[in-house]
Amino acid sequence: MVPTEKAPFEGVLLDLFGTLVPAGPRQSRATHLHEMAGMLGADRAAFEEAWVESLEERVRGQLGPLEESIAEIARRLGVVPSPDRLRSATQLRLAFSRTSLNACEPVLPALDALLEAGVRLAVVSDCSEEPVRLWPSTPLGRRIPVTVFSCVEGTCKPDPRMYRRALQQLDLPASRCAYVGDGGSRELTGARAMGLAAHQYRFPGDEGLPDARYDPDTEWDGPVVRDLRDLLTASR
Repeated sequence: MVPTEKAPFEGVLLDLFGTLVPAGPRQSRATHLHEMAGMLGADRAAFEEAWVESLEERVRGQLGPLEESIAEIARRLGVVPSPDRLRSATQLRLAFSRTSLNACEPVLPALDALLEAGVRLAVVSDCSEEPVRLWPSTPLGRRIPVTVFSCVEGTCKPDPRMYRRALQQLDLPASRCAYVGDGGSRELTGARAMGLAAHQYRFPGDEGLPDARYDPDTEWDGPVVRDLRDLLTASR
């Protein structure tokens, strides 16, 4: 389908956490990590700290699949969980991740409007394996089959390879695409350096909460959109 005159971009690359789904309050993340620790037989505070410290390893895919990642973090704490305990902790983590991914309802009408205008969409996310495993069965996955996940690619934003991989899958040049994200991981300046029209957008409800972004574009001076449908009339 050819984009309408109201759609200046043929493709839009979208961040995931903090953009299409909430970044999530720190307390809810801590609660479920403590539950995982209890299942594994690990100290709750120590497990939470080790999990957070392993973020870069997990989003780069360096600890392997989710089960192996959980087992490795437990091992670092001197705990070797039984297969049943490991399975339970894995299922709890996946359930938490599914709840997060399904909290996308506020952005779905805008995504549908972009799709109806003929705009091709892709997700470019720094994430561990959970979204990869769950994506096809989520409302976002049913709308956005083109994905670039850091744990699969082995690198993170703002590495140009992340954006380039999405453009290759969309079969579009950067000059005909926009990038939208909350500004974590210096993704906006990285996208702009790639020739993409970068726009900042934060998931509804996240604004006003403590900033949970990692290595953010704190001095972003580019455009900010309040509704993803604004991309249908935005200028480069």
